[in-house]
Amino acid sequence: MASRVPSRCRLMATKPLITMTELEMEVPTQPYRRQREEAAASGGNALLVRSRQIYSRLDLNCLAASPITDCPDSSGAWFDVVFESYSCTPEALQELAATEPHD
Repeated sequence: MASRVPSRCRLMATKPLITMTELEMEVPTQPYRRQREEAAASGGNALLVRSRQIYSRLDLNCLAASPITDCPDSSGAWFDVVFESYSCTPEALQELAATEPHD
């Protein structure tokens, strides 16, 4: 779950760990909307989603290389997820925007 955050970002809040399925993380058009709104309400302007896979896909008809949306009736892998909200300077937000997401 490690990821670097620019030094010009201040941690505002860390939510307790939750477990989510791959389907919950991928299918909604804005899967973390509620968490982004909570971060903004507390003065944050960046949300970091830290995830760690705890169970692989168990459906033999849904290969890991296939998008979960191509696997009807499957929730996919399971992840431990932690949400962190930050207050970042405009320069730090630009730095974050240029960063490649990690799996």
